[in-house]
Amino acid sequence: MGKTIVAVILLSLLYITGEAEETYNRNLMMARPEWYIKIPDWDVYAGWSCPAIIHHVTIENTSDITYKDIKIRVRYYSTSSENYGTQIAQETGVLPVTVPPHSKETYLKNGATLGAGCMAMYAGGLEVLGATPLLNGK
Repeated sequence: MGKTIVAVILLSLLYITGEAEETYNRNLMMARPEWYIKIPDWDVYAGWSCPAIIHHVTIENTSDITYKDIKIRVRYYSTSSENYGTQIAQETGVLPVTVPPHSKETYLKNGATLGAGCMAMYAGGLEVLGATPLLNGK
């Protein structure tokens, strides 16, 4: 009978530990969405005097949570021969998309405005800054 009690206690502890780990992971997913959202491919178009348009953005969500309104930063670098590759600007924006858990899709095929941009610079260094977690679809 003593072995049975020890076994029940050990199983209970394992169950509680598993629940605690799951809660901890979920809290991390809500607090740090940028750890779980990857953007492996994207394009930016900018004319001579128009806003930059970001399009064909592939977003991978490795978390168990749906996210919306992905906040990003894009760095712009010089194309002039004297300063080629020097960062000259950066822009932050929000991608107006909803990304389901454990997914990888291409969004914004028609484009979305991403602040200022021009042909005298090229975009690089896209960084995910955050997102809004959606719990229970709300």
